[in-house]
Amino acid sequence: MRTYPVKKTIKISNSTIIDVLKSYNMDFKEEDSHIVSSYPGITKVELWTDGKKLYVDTETDMQYKNPGETIKFFNDFIEKLTGYTSKERKKLMSK
Repeated sequence: MRTYPVKKTIKISNSTIIDVLKSYNMDFKEEDSHIVSSYPGITKVELWTDGKKLYVDTETDMQYKNPGETIKFFNDFIEKLTGYTSKERKKLMSK
């Protein structure tokens, strides 16, 4: 599981996560307070928030042949949810 900080200007909630999933035309389902979806290369991505941070648990599809595409998608997806680019997230996590 990974924890991602969210910019203070972004109000993160389950409805925000659902809106971003819909913008990517991704199917999802709600299980308790978690949102579960998938993407080629990621068999399962489970997302939830406490209102301040984004929590993500993923399962990788080891048979997928184009991991670069999956990584690019995932970084863009997390950027839309948190407001931080992958470079900014790396810098924050290294502190």
